[in-house]
Amino acid sequence: MEKCSNKRLMVLILPQNEMFGFLILSLIPLALGVQISDGPPPVWQKALMARYIIRTTGYVSIATISVQDEIKGYPFATIKSISDGPADNSTGNVYLYMSDMELSQQDLEKDNRCTILASLAEVGYCESKNYDPQDPRCAKAIMSGRLVKVNNETSEYEFARNALLEKHPAMKSWPTDHGFFVSKLDIELIEVLDFFGGISKVSKEDYFNANPDSQVEDNVLYDRIDIIDVQMV
Repeated sequence: MEKCSNKRLMVLILPQNEMFGFLILSLIPLALGVQISDGPPPVWQKALMARYIIRTTGYVSIATISVQDEIKGYPFATIKSISDGPADNSTGNVYLYMSDMELSQQDLEKDNRCTILASLAEVGYCESKNYDPQDPRCAKAIMSGRLVKVNNETSEYEFARNALLEKHPAMKSWPTDHGFFVSKLDIELIEVLDFFGGISKVSKEDYFNANPDSQVEDNVLYDRIDIIDVQMV
């Protein structure tokens, strides 16, 4: 990379091979920084992508191990609203508003292991790109761990509850006799699928260190790209 007058120049040596050429050319818009401020981060920033998905989406699918007599031991899936913090404070923690009356919570009382999945299909990004929800480019964050109740006498409980009510105002009118409480996913495994080539694992350290609110500043932007064709021997 050559710098001139504080501008960034990327020189790409492009092999005369259709497959490699397509891959490199498909990444040029990302290298140039052609990205709207509220769009997802580059696909190589997996931890940031996971944080962005959890931050941006409002609900997840959650899979538990059923205790229902007819399907005891089978996976059971449902939808839950989430928040990872108020609008000005993304934490990466996944908070849910639960009730003992819900089937999934009854499962979790017996075995609190679960897996959640959040997808950018929820927020219209994939539709805008003509990506089917199953398309790998329709980014997904998948997290497995144990769902634990947050102590309602702690500051974390108030923080999480307020964050949930801010993101989901309808919760304020939910029946008080349903005994809603705040739970948090104690994350054990984080996986991201956002491009071709298979799923990627993200460490908890990288995940919590990533900051979705500063993703644009973290991206490297180039002012010009020069492409050189070479013959592969």
